[in-house]
Amino acid sequence: MLKSKSLLLIGGSKGNAHLRNYHHLVADCFHEVLIVTNQEIDYEAFRVLNFGLKNPYKLYKSIREMRRIILDFNPDIIHVHQANAFGFITLFANNIGKPTVLTTWGSDVLTLPKRSLFDKWMVKYSLRKASEITADAQFMADAIHSLVGNVPVTIANFGVEIQSIEEGAERKNVIYSNRMHEPLYQIDQIISQLADFLSKNDDWKLHIAASGSQTEKLKQLAQEKLPKGSYQFLGFQAGKDNQQNYFTSRIYVSIPTTDGTSISLLESLAYGCLPIVSDLPANKEWIEDGVNGIISTGDLSKDVVRLLQMDTPSVQERNKTIIHQKATKASNRKKFLAIYEAIFSGAAFKA
Repeated sequence: MLKSKSLLLIGGSKGNAHLRNYHHLVADCFHEVLIVTNQEIDYEAFRVLNFGLKNPYKLYKSIREMRRIILDFNPDIIHVHQANAFGFITLFANNIGKPTVLTTWGSDVLTLPKRSLFDKWMVKYSLRKASEITADAQFMADAIHSLVGNVPVTIANFGVEIQSIEEGAERKNVIYSNRMHEPLYQIDQIISQLADFLSKNDDWKLHIAASGSQTEKLKQLAQEKLPKGSYQFLGFQAGKDNQQNYFTSRIYVSIPTTDGTSISLLESLAYGCLPIVSDLPANKEWIEDGVNGIISTGDLSKDVVRLLQMDTPSVQERNKTIIHQKATKASNRKKFLAIYEAIFSGAAFKA
């Protein structure tokens, strides 16, 4: 049924690969796809739109332009990512009632509503106007219910591909971090908290991938806090480069202050890294402290020591089983396609 349909896919593409990953998950099921995003992309037909909210005149222009895009492209379905400005502008502009799926990412329903009354209203408006809502963790669905009542929410993530370890790849004493260099992800705390462990274990290295607004500050902090030669900044790592880092690292660390289900965490589990994660509800849906990873105590040096006392093969096997059961691209693709099919059959759409 979907092969004859068109999809208008909307969301942010600056600083992350989530929209690209989702496009690759479902695009081949549609006859035509158009992406509306906040910067140029190279993997699909696209339109660039200003999703800023601060200037009322520019906001008005963006809503009018989005409305024109919807009318001209005339999609069978709209799928917008995040219940923030992306969701608000799209759903406000959609005055012809095209069925719209809204995928929440985490901070949009967890922290944005707490910033101001307008932000809370905007998130609630987006959630109420959507035909269908998805979240990547149950606690995010709970947050949605606290905002707009007991609306249906499908739990689905973008999934990971499980690749075989390449010939010659072997684990090294490397702690791998690949979250963005923004305050939310606390890369500064990773550097500071691992200083003690790295100073006492000169055969271990910290590899910091990705980039962001804090990159230069983080490099300076690492130079001040960490032993010379104990760390490396890798820059943005994608595709096979990122996979190879998972394959060859013993430990993966991710300690954001808030998060939904992190695809990088799922990838680390699939590729055999031992995980240390922050004490967040979404992480606890995947990691049981002391069983298949560590929920951080706030002292990563001590967390690493405790993690290395666990039976590595047992942890790796348990985590790969979890991924096969709950987090492959194939299993989550079925969930998203089922949402589309239900909308087209009339079983899910609410005007």
